[in-house]
Amino acid sequence: MRLFGDFFDRMLGRGSWAVTVPTFDGPLLPNQRLEEAETVANLLEVDNLVSTGKGLLASSGNKLMLVQPDSSMEELVAFPQAITALAAARGMTALALDGEGIVIRGGAHDGLSIKSSGLQTLNCVTALTFLDSETLLATNGSTTVGAQGWRRDLMQKGATGSVWKIDLARGKADLVKDGLAWPAGVATTGSNRIFVSEAWRHRIIAIDLATGAQENVLEHLPAYPARISPAIDAGYWVTFYSCRNQLVEFILREDRFRDRMLSEVPEAFWMAPSLSSWNSYQEPMQGSQLKQMGVLKPYAVTRSYGLVVNCDPKMRPLSSYHSRADGKVHGILSACEIGDDLIVASRGGSKILKLAGVASGERG
Repeated sequence: MRLFGDFFDRMLGRGSWAVTVPTFDGPLLPNQRLEEAETVANLLEVDNLVSTGKGLLASSGNKLMLVQPDSSMEELVAFPQAITALAAARGMTALALDGEGIVIRGGAHDGLSIKSSGLQTLNCVTALTFLDSETLLATNGSTTVGAQGWRRDLMQKGATGSVWKIDLARGKADLVKDGLAWPAGVATTGSNRIFVSEAWRHRIIAIDLATGAQENVLEHLPAYPARISPAIDAGYWVTFYSCRNQLVEFILREDRFRDRMLSEVPEAFWMAPSLSSWNSYQEPMQGSQLKQMGVLKPYAVTRSYGLVVNCDPKMRPLSSYHSRADGKVHGILSACEIGDDLIVASRGGSKILKLAGVASGERG
């Protein structure tokens, strides 16, 4: 019966074969709050943000930077590979390096390196968080590409991602869950339950660390969720790669066209989600992306978008902050609270932004 159901869904364009996408509505109603935010610093392709007692840590390519309140920046260390994830706790900083696993700097486990567990290599770590001072949680986006290859994994309909629990004392990683479609963020809940963003399935799931049991907690999102960070009110901040697009949804179902696009067209010009737009006249466009009377409409369909959403402790959306089609701060991949302010990294806009006061209870 399931086979027949899939056949009819495909013929009628419904269920998993539908090319419609949810709209931004309710708590996700579009606004320009990210465009209006204060720029803290300009940092090329800024990716990860972590607040520490010594200042704000930020990654930029292969460099780890320390950003002070006066916007001055200091380069702490540079690696041969790009830094793909960051976490900090009790004097320790955990860093993931593209294709090279995880390294620990400072604290009791200084110098520890974890690259693989059994036959699985941690080649594509997308997010890290400390469960406690001796345990680290990591999401591995894919077994076939590195973290920089997220667009290829999406367009190849990858589902080889996994979540790992790492015992730092033993230097050993244990598999929690696999078969995920690009897990891009992970957050703790104060119990044995964790939240994981599954980007290509447009949802956030809860996973039991003891049993691996999975529950969908936030589904049918209109965008691709990325990292999750804690909020002061026991809620969460969820960042997003970009919004979904009907044409991309259609292309994902047209295998012959998609295979030719991946093999014959340079990646920068794929009809696929992006962290920034309007960098070249060769980029693909849809009719509503064209400027009318010299103006790009903010409601136009776009490949890139800026979005961060505040959720309650049960991962229900409360409010959102946007940079729309005509904006410049797209590709929001990381956020963290410092006092009453939310600090946001726009990788597409190469900026660190400050949303003043939103962490102190101001919502909407």
